[in-house]
Amino acid sequence: MKKEIENKKQKSFFIKSFNELWRLKKAIQEIRVNATTGLQLSVLGKFSKECVSNDSEALKAKKELKRYWKRSLGPASDFGIFCNPEIGTLFIAGSLVSQFLHDLDGKMLGEMPSGPYGILRGLGTTEKDTTNYIKDLDGSGYLLILRGYDAELDRTEALLKSLK
Repeated sequence: MKKEIENKKQKSFFIKSFNELWRLKKAIQEIRVNATTGLQLSVLGKFSKECVSNDSEALKAKKELKRYWKRSLGPASDFGIFCNPEIGTLFIAGSLVSQFLHDLDGKMLGEMPSGPYGILRGLGTTEKDTTNYIKDLDGSGYLLILRGYDAELDRTEALLKSLK
């Protein structure tokens, strides 16, 4: 009996890949309407194929992207941009920002060649799924990463499957 209670208290992750921004937006809107406040959302996406510089156009685009994701995920959500040598410039918004921007000897974890792969594996994804997620990111896709209790993640997964 005690083991069942402990399992209910543990949170886990669910990741869904999106190739179109409009589908991701629709999914986030539905989740925000139908999910409890305990569900944590993060979005990992590609900003550019190259490592972008800090010129005025890039800085303006970063600010707009940050404002957009704060509106979409909530004002308390974090945001960050980093350059991964294998994928390009990525952004992370939501509760997992600190994981990807964690400093290791002067370099962010997400900037390391296997950084995003290692972080996703650390969340509990299989090697095969993680490889597919990284391919999706490299192809200008987006990852919606949800953290919550299993029952809520199951309901949210069913909700996402019902969206067309």
